[in-house]
Parts: sequence; C-alpha cells; structure tokens
Amino acid sequence: AEPVEAAEEAPAAPAFDTAIYIGNISFMAVESELRAAFSEYGTIAKIQMPLDRNTSRSRGFAFVTMSNAEEHAAAIENLNETEVGGRTIYVSESLPKDKVAENKKKYQSQKKQKWGSKIYVGNLNFQTSMEDLNAAFAEYGEVMDCFIPTDYDGNPRGFGFIQMAEEDAVKAIEGLNGTELDGRTLNVNKSLPKGTKATPKQVKLYVGNLSWGTEEEALQELFEEYGKVVDCYIPT
Repeated sequence: AEPVEAAEEAPAAPAFDTAIYIGNISFMAVESELRAAFSEYGTIAKIQMPLDRNTSRSRGFAFVTMSNAEEHAAAIENLNETEVGGRTIYVSESLPKDKVAENKKKYQSQKKQKWGSKIYVGNLNFQTSMEDLNAAFAEYGEVMDCFIPTDYDGNPRGFGFIQMAEEDAVKAIEGLNGTELDGRTLNVNKSLPKGTKATPKQVKLYVGNLSWGTEEEALQELFEEYGKVVDCYIPT
C-alpha cells in the first residue's frame, strides 16, 4: 500500500494583540472596575493599569487588550466617554509613540484655533473656587474653560487654568498678573506645554552710591554670588 501523506496543518492565526488606551481614569480606580466595564463586550486578554510608585494609586490611564477585533471595536464604541469610578473615561486605539506625538501636535493646533489660548494662574488661595476664578477673568472676555487641579485627596493644588480667545487672553494676563484674589497675589501668564520651562527674564539693575574706585570686575564678582551676570557696566 502506498504511504498516505499527512495533511499539512494550516498555520495558526496570529493572536489579536492591539491594545485599547483608556484615559482620564480616577486616581482612586482599581483594576477590577475596568475589568468589569470591558468584560461586558468580550473576553479580556490583558489589562495594564500603571500605578504611581509613591502612592500605589492609578496614574490616570490604562491599557486593555480584548481577544479579537470585534470585541476591541465594540469596547471602544460603547465605553468612550462613559463613567467609570466617578470619572468620564476616554477610550481609543493605543497608537505608537510617534503617531501619538503627531496626533497630539495636530490636536493642539486645532484646539488653539478653536479654543484660543490657555492661561496659567499660579499662587491661588486654596479657598478660591472655580466660580471665583471664572468671574475674575470674565471681565476680560468669554471664559471658554476654567479648571483648578486637585491632589489625590481632592484638595486644590494652588493653581488653575483658564481658556480664552487669544486677544482676550492677552488682555487678561496684562490686567490680572500681579493683582490680588482672595488675599493672594496672582501669577498669570501663558500656559506652556508640559515639560517646557519658561525662559528666564533678564533684569537690568541700577546700583548707586558706588565708590569712585570701584571696578567692573569687583562689582560683577559681588553679584555673581546670587546668579549669572550677563553684563556689567560702570559709566565713566
């Protein structure tokens, strides 16, 4: 009898491995809350919720991988902008870092055109409410958004953000920076992108009543104890 050739096995289909990104998660959220929400739309293959190393609480975002493309799509469609743990979560495709950066740049550009400028308000009184802050800025134009961040325990962190049209934002910064609100002197300026530091301002100082024999080198050395001297000049 002729030998029977064994039937070739079809290659196994690659496992579905596309993650879902979940943002704006409550810092008090636990993994079981996300698992309960996503399991309504299929089988969860993997779930990752990074924790803060100091507090062991949620860092505000997570990743979930469903077992197939259909469940993946259903979870995104049904859970985006729903409430989990008292916060509205934002659910979307998890993209490569370079794609995320590209999308973020486009989003920021569109947001600026639509929403104008974001203003940082520092040195707020911890008792100042969003209503109080909104009212102060409303004198300079329409306030599109007002937000005062809180810590893990819900306490104000002493600063806030205001969104206004570009022209109104300029007027508000000029009018409110250095003024008082609820007994505190406000620090008001353009909000910089995360990770960006403001360029230090150079300040010109007048030094009077110098001895006639004082040399520029001696004067510069004296001031360098307090920081870098950009220029030192003694008129003759």
